[in-house]
Amino acid sequence: MKILITGGAGFIGSHLCEKCTEEGHTVLCLDNVMKENLMNIRLLLDHRNFKLIEGDIRDSDLLGKIMRDIDVVVHLAAQIPEDKNIDNPFLCFDINARGSLNLLNAAYINSVDKFIYASTMSVYSEPPEYLPVDENHPVQPSTIYGVTKLAGELCCNLYSKAMNIVVLRYSGAYGRGERKSKAIATFINQALSNRPITIYGDGTQSTDHVYVKDIVQATLLALEKNKPGIYNIGGGEEISVRDLAKRVINFTGSKSEIVMVDKNVDRPFRFVLDITKSRKVLGYSPVSFDEGLSRYIEER
Repeated sequence: MKILITGGAGFIGSHLCEKCTEEGHTVLCLDNVMKENLMNIRLLLDHRNFKLIEGDIRDSDLLGKIMRDIDVVVHLAAQIPEDKNIDNPFLCFDINARGSLNLLNAAYINSVDKFIYASTMSVYSEPPEYLPVDENHPVQPSTIYGVTKLAGELCCNLYSKAMNIVVLRYSGAYGRGERKSKAIATFINQALSNRPITIYGDGTQSTDHVYVKDIVQATLLALEKNKPGIYNIGGGEEISVRDLAKRVINFTGSKSEIVMVDKNVDRPFRFVLDITKSRKVLGYSPVSFDEGLSRYIEER
């Protein structure tokens, strides 16, 4: 199978490229290739089943050239919240919304059979109206990132009669290669050096974390099965920030102490995804958070 993976040099994309080439698929990785991302795929650059294409999903001419014999598109490329230009809502919308529409249209013109769109838990209303959050929960994003990802979903719906389209709403991914500024990576770094682990707010705010290799598992299941639709892809466990810090200390054997800081947080509420649908329909089966955290620490 010939697969185009956009954003394939990124955190999630690089893991997916590794697994797809390992399974014998031919992978075209379309990425704007930031220096730090190039390190993620350095071991794949000489692989016979892997080809890196430097480019932009907004470039219609480029997409027309590379889409001609593609079987499946996995669309991961996006301007994410941690990127410096996220403060520019117009650029964010242009890349995430117009870029997704451009990619969908190119896939349609070239008769691509299947399109997998990486969405996010950020499309849901915040705070959520109920827990756990299933796929029927109201979508009312509160960030420009969430708005642009929801716009991408709506574009997918426009093309859903012409292509087999799967929308995967990922929760917060963690694992080898994640950004050092993310909470789990920060806590692990603090714990390994026995520094205080800093928690903002009261520590009761919670979220759903998913091990990056489980995201890869879910994406490959979506690729292999003829089951279009929208699916939550998370760990299915609600983990508070305070509990996260305690588990990191326990798994690293750290002497770190937890320090509470009275400061506003971005997501001061509880959150967890309902992954029942992806379990039943796709056969998705994530590892427990403790197992994923243990593997991540070993991989570092």
